[in-house]
Amino acid sequence: MEKPDQRLFESDLASAEFRAGALKGLWGLAGEKVLPEQPAWPLRILWVEAAPRAGAPDRFYLRLDLDGYRTVPPTGTFWDPSTQAALGSEKRPKGKKDSRFAKVFRTDWKDGLAFYHPYDRVAVEGHDRWLTEQPSLVWDSSHTIVDHLEEIHSLLHSGDYVGL
Repeated sequence: MEKPDQRLFESDLASAEFRAGALKGLWGLAGEKVLPEQPAWPLRILWVEAAPRAGAPDRFYLRLDLDGYRTVPPTGTFWDPSTQAALGSEKRPKGKKDSRFAKVFRTDWKDGLAFYHPYDRVAVEGHDRWLTEQPSLVWDSSHTIVDHLEEIHSLLHSGDYVGL
């Protein structure tokens, strides 16, 4: 039996916004070719398209913990479906030094197991200033998985993304 947070997440996957992004090739759930089966709830593996960069993949996978979804912010990191582990630092997307990209996807904080972003429940702990400095990026129950994916997609298409 699905939990309420899982039903809400599944509902958001069926939304026009999510499906439109998926049809455009911007994001999606990891498919059977990459991942025979999604992990047990509250974990999900999704992918986000990345801008073309020499030697870099055209998409990155995310492993998100969606426990308490939408009331509780998700948390997650880049994921390697072939090893079933967090993506190694040599395979993670890199950004220009001191850029917002480099800060969000840093690996020197929490061993890179959470994104340093107001949407991430691990990162938001202890960052009360984000409530006033970046209020639109602080997760609340009005946000959906689409907002999260749009943010990651936007960063992977920014001029600060340099590849691997």
